[in-house]
Amino acid sequence: MLRALKVTLIVFGVVEIIFGLGFTFFMPEMGDMFGFGDVPDWALYMGALLGLTLIAVSVFLIAAARNPLKHIWWVKFAILWALTGVIAGLYSLIVGYVDFGQAGMGIIWDAAVAAALLIFYPWRKSSSQ
Repeated sequence: MLRALKVTLIVFGVVEIIFGLGFTFFMPEMGDMFGFGDVPDWALYMGALLGLTLIAVSVFLIAAARNPLKHIWWVKFAILWALTGVIAGLYSLIVGYVDFGQAGMGIIWDAAVAAALLIFYPWRKSSSQ
């Protein structure tokens, strides 16, 4: 189970770094890919901030994967990060900011990662420390 947790953290980190690079350097193309069309300048700025945040967080998630028990708070952070992604996506969908075609991939990805992290979480080992 610990090996699966390590792999999940690494895969989560790598995918988020790829998205971070996309949001930072290719925001107009990312906007087109997600069906947003032309992206205003302020959204380019927000995309760059989001992208760099994804990259910074992901570096630490990948580093924490080397020893998840020692860095259990980063594992907890990853779970919370993924769950808040699901909540933000669902909220945006419900209030009509986006449609499922625009937010669905992110909601599904974050839900799958959160589920995997919760399944592979070292419940017994982490409580003994």
